[in-house]
Amino acid sequence: MLVLTACGGGGSAATATPTPTAAPTAETVKIVWANYGNSKMPPAQGDYDSVKYIEETSGGTIDIDYVPDGVLGGEADMMQQIMDGTIQCVSVGTSTFSTFTSLTEVFQLPCLLTDYNLEYQAFQSDEAQAIFDKVGEDLGVKIVGFSENGIRHFANNVRPITSMADMKGLKLRIAPSNMLTTYMTSIGANPQVVPYAEVYSALQNKVVDGEEINITSIYALKHYEVLKYISEIGLYPFPTLMVFNLDFWNSLTADQQQIILDGMALGGKNVFDNYLPAYEEEALKACTDAGVQINVIEGDAKQEFIDASASVWDEYRAKDPLIANFIDKVESLSK
Repeated sequence: MLVLTACGGGGSAATATPTPTAAPTAETVKIVWANYGNSKMPPAQGDYDSVKYIEETSGGTIDIDYVPDGVLGGEADMMQQIMDGTIQCVSVGTSTFSTFTSLTEVFQLPCLLTDYNLEYQAFQSDEAQAIFDKVGEDLGVKIVGFSENGIRHFANNVRPITSMADMKGLKLRIAPSNMLTTYMTSIGANPQVVPYAEVYSALQNKVVDGEEINITSIYALKHYEVLKYISEIGLYPFPTLMVFNLDFWNSLTADQQQIILDGMALGGKNVFDNYLPAYEEEALKACTDAGVQINVIEGDAKQEFIDASASVWDEYRAKDPLIANFIDKVESLSK
């Protein structure tokens, strides 16, 4: 699906000189591409690169109306719209698919994909592609690219997390997920599902003690104003998938499809190589400047969390051979 080069880490954004393949015609293809995410976040920056590449390389025969910031609805709304064919393309988190399939939950198993280089390699694997293909077949969509919002950590207002014992009794906001609810409970936390847009007020009003969250979101949504501690662990990534309605995708020519795939690949690479590391560096500085205390969970303390995830991995291995194959692939890449 994606032809991407290995993640470079902190270099300048990858650029490509678009080579128009066709002259504009009255038959220009119009694409509405909706993104639930904040337009300041790294995935949106990569999306803008994708749009530029696709429009210019198509010679104007593909025209994209990119609509970020959840203007066209939340992730669940957009998934329904893409399956209904009312919009052509959406960017949604992999967790959104859990309403329809357990396959994509493997991408957010705790302590499996713990750094960006590993995630980038794993998402380009045949094992990941097999999951994308199966999900697409089942839901009537075409997954054409991936990006990343930021690996998740612990943040709270009670105490730094230095070991699993520190999790006991903490009311932590989690992303909606049965898997995460089970895991957080198993490590002693009291997981709470709070809508993403309401987390700031929930922290401010002490409805929750903290959250599992990425540094990028803490920065973009100014959660550093209502948090005292961030404990970095690399719990799981928060990938975004770029998804087309399948009937619309099949209506495109092979050349148009390839231009879109190449453009999505370019945008995704720029996120991992440039936008995400730069934004995280900026975010960490903002948190530190705001007085948030930051520590890293490592060594034996981190191993406790990894060991606690083993039963979750085993449960998901048993769900589907495609999941088991992906876990095996990640483990082989980690060696």
